[in-house]
Amino acid sequence: MPASQRGFPRARRVAHLLQTEIAALLPHLHGLDVGGLLPSITEVELAPDMRWARVHFSLMDGPARAETTAAELDRHAGQIRQMLGRRLALRRIPPLRFVYDPRFDRDAQMSRLLSSLPPAAQEDAPE
Repeated sequence: MPASQRGFPRARRVAHLLQTEIAALLPHLHGLDVGGLLPSITEVELAPDMRWARVHFSLMDGPARAETTAAELDRHAGQIRQMLGRRLALRRIPPLRFVYDPRFDRDAQMSRLLSSLPPAAQEDAPE
């Protein structure tokens, strides 16, 4: 194995490849964009034996559409796998399961909370 790939196992490389390719395919699927906003693929978890893939996504407009978007993505999972099979040189494309990723919502909420705090009292500088 080349030295550059020793610290980067195959499953992680394939997961990253799947993340990139799935994100590129989303604009070609109908029914996912509500108000022109597509889900963002944030991470792909791949089983060590590559028998399944859990695809995490986020939504720019918050979690309100998370459930319906996950259902729509799951409905398109077979089509996405077929498209990936044509695009990638992999022997097998694992079954895909889409899961909403709430991390960015928590980050945005924390940012709003921090910005609502009063500014820290400044000490008077000696003259």
